[in-house]
Formats: sequence, structure tokens, C-alpha cells
Amino acid sequence: MSLSVAHNPRNMDQTHKKNTGSLRAVAAISIIFLLFLCIAISGCVSIPGIPGFSLNGSSHQGANDGKLSLYFLDVGQGDSSLIIFGNKTILIDAGEIDMGDRVVNDLKALGVTKIDLLIATHPHSDHIGGMQKVLDNFSVGQVLDSGKPHTSVIYERFLEQIDKKNIPYKVAVQGDTIEIDPALRIVVLSPPEKRFGDDLNTNSIVLRISYGTINFLFTGDAGSEAETALSKSGYALDAQILKVGHHGSMYSSSPTFIARVHPETAIISVGRDNPYGHPHKQAVDILTEAGATIYRTDRDGTILVRSDGISYTVKTGKDIGGLVPTLTPKPPVTGTSAIIVPTIPTLPASSINITIPQIGNASAVVISAIRFNGPGDDRQNVNGEWVQLTNRGNDTVLLAGWTLSDSSRIPLYTFPAMLLVPGETITIFSGTGTLNNTALFMGKTEPVWGNSGDIAILKDANGKIIDQRSK
Repeated sequence: MSLSVAHNPRNMDQTHKKNTGSLRAVAAISIIFLLFLCIAISGCVSIPGIPGFSLNGSSHQGANDGKLSLYFLDVGQGDSSLIIFGNKTILIDAGEIDMGDRVVNDLKALGVTKIDLLIATHPHSDHIGGMQKVLDNFSVGQVLDSGKPHTSVIYERFLEQIDKKNIPYKVAVQGDTIEIDPALRIVVLSPPEKRFGDDLNTNSIVLRISYGTINFLFTGDAGSEAETALSKSGYALDAQILKVGHHGSMYSSSPTFIARVHPETAIISVGRDNPYGHPHKQAVDILTEAGATIYRTDRDGTILVRSDGISYTVKTGKDIGGLVPTLTPKPPVTGTSAIIVPTIPTLPASSINITIPQIGNASAVVISAIRFNGPGDDRQNVNGEWVQLTNRGNDTVLLAGWTLSDSSRIPLYTFPAMLLVPGETITIFSGTGTLNNTALFMGKTEPVWGNSGDIAILKDANGKIIDQRSK
């Protein structure tokens, strides 16, 4: 959809003003870059990279006993990640065939009795080899598959067992959302409906999982072609925690893609002394230069990320005898239906402490226009609903980590690192599209604003309400 008259009206004689605004934005970026560099050199602020500020504005420090637990299991040269959210469980991949028993044992040690969603990012054996054991030992609510057929016996048996157990089966397509819990937003970012040729790795399922202001990006074995397409897709890619693509091979983690993601923490699932040379030095260097703290299952063992939706902590099992530590369940609270969530013994933890500095006069940014009810059927015209922001001040304002929420007060969208120059307007559409200087896209596939009445709440990176507007 064109950004023209309906959503951001401008007269033809304002072309010069627009170009001038772009030049001011470039100048402002340069000034901010130098400012950050000077501050970093003076030691006033710890900045792991330029730009190295967090995109959610949270101070991620101290122990975190949040509702979301994410385990990157040590399965050697393969992938397997377990997400526990209350009483819901998601398993992404299950390692090689010889890791099936290990995955099953780890899940049982963590108190898992069922799997609500089983995801096979693509049909290579180092990702689905252990699925046979998983399907034998756990009840599975649904299977999400990349949909690229593979003639291997492992993949054929995988499909046969799904059919035999009558497990609902779905092929992932870009733009799909997965409903597991209202507090979790899970979006399929890849593969697109028109697949990337026949390459299984490139067509891996890529997921972005959001809990509050904390985002996770899972990339399977997606390589540079998929990363390039994602960078141009208009979908939000920023994530504090990145599961690095293709075990950190030289064909993944391109500079452009990593710049879009801005990971604070990068997890590489890789086997010790593997014959592929993973992770490749190039990928490690790119992640390091981006300011990401890197964890590797070959060195750190099973890695646990725990989050309360505002902050997160990372703990490793490298100093424990075993892949998954012995867990002590929390007793349920008397008189409630509290879920027993496994806890982990005290381990050395890595905490991120990065806060976005406020650049410019934030109070000058206002919600200048809204349209909660787009023309026609909203479901067929998601971009028909939008929110506009205008900078009515004299300073360029950095919007990194700012959020838009509705009446639920749960963030619908987190702004990337962008500048709003004086007098300029940016439109945030609910659907998808190509990012540019005047348009941002939430990447939703369904309408998000209430037609009969809703409220748009704009907050800065520290959670302070900047403006709100209802209709």
C-alpha cells in the first residue's frame, strides 16, 4: 500500500522540505555517533559496540525468576531448544538421532510431561533426528514444519509417526502467528509462501518470540539469502536474544542482518571439535563487533535464559556435572492453580546492563493522528489501521526502544533505532511493508486496534508515557 495521501498527506511543494529533513537526519546520526563515541571513551557509559545500546531500554541486571524459561540444550552438533511458559511447552528441533534419548531425558528432568508445539525448523537430521524419541515419549499438541520435502528415511518416519498419532500438522508460512498464550507473541518470519528454491537450510523456519519487551529470534539454519530477504521484508527483527543461524557458519550472521537484529546475547548451538569448523571466525567476529555476548553449547553446556518480560538473565551448565541440572520444583501457592515451574540451582549468571540514553526532547513527540478502523474488512486490509507520530519540537529525537501499546498496556510494537527530526511525521502501520523514512510496520497479520474504541499509548525506552490518544 502506498504511503500517500490517505496516511501521510504532503503537498508536492514539500519535496524540498522532505529532502532537507533527510539531510538533517543524516547529520543528526553523525552527531549522535560522535556523542556516543566520546561518552564511551570517557568511561561514563559502557557501550559494547557502536551503536551498542539496547533496543528495549530495560536494565537487564540481577537474578530473574520470570515466567519464561528457555533452554538451549547441548545436543552436540545439532539444535534443540525448549521453551517453558507457565504450563505451556514448545520444543524447537531435537538434535541428531543419537541425541534423542538425551533430549527426552533432559525434558523429563525439567518436569515436561507434554509438548504443546513441536517445531521442525527443517528436515536435516541434526535438527529432526531425535524427533522419533520425542514423539515416542511425549504427547504432542501440534507440529509446525518448514514444508520442504526431503527424501531421507528420518524425515519420512517423522511424517509417518505424526500421521499415525493423528497430531495436527501445519506448514509454516511467513506472517503466520502462533497462539500458545496471550502473553506470548510468536510470528513466523520465514520461509515466505514462495520458497527460496530447493535449499533446505535457506527455507528454515525463522521465528520471533516476544514476551513483554524481551524478544527472541530463532533462525534454524537460515543463511545469507534468507537473511537478506528478511532484512528487506519490513518485519521487526530486533531481538535481545538471537539463536545464531546454522551453528555459526560462514554462510550466516551477515553484517546487515546482525545490524538489524542488534542482539545483546547470541547463542550458538554447536558440537565440540566438529568437522565443519563451526562457529566460523567470521560469524564470531561480526557478532562480537555488534556488541553481543556469545554463548556456545560446546563450551557452556546447556544454556538457560529466563525472563519476566522486562529483563532477562543467562545461566550456563558448564560447571555442573551433567547437561541439565537437578531441578527442585517450586511448591504451588495454596488456594491457587499455580503451575509448578522448575527452578535451577544458583549458577554463574551473565547480566546485561545497558540503558538507552534519551536523545532530544521526548515530550515534543506526539501521537498526531490515529485510525483504528480501516476502510472495508480490517482482516483484509491490516495496513488500513495506523498511528502517526510527529516531532513538534526543535530537536531530533531518538526513538530506539520506544513502544506502542493499546488498552491492554502490553506493547504491540517496539521501535528500532531511528531518528525523528523536527517537523517530521512517521506512520506506524499494523501490517507488513517496506521500511522507509516515513513508514514503520508492526508485522501483524490481524488487526490490533479496537474498532469501537481503543487507546494508543506511546512510551519511551524507560517505560515513561510520552503521549496517549484514544478514539
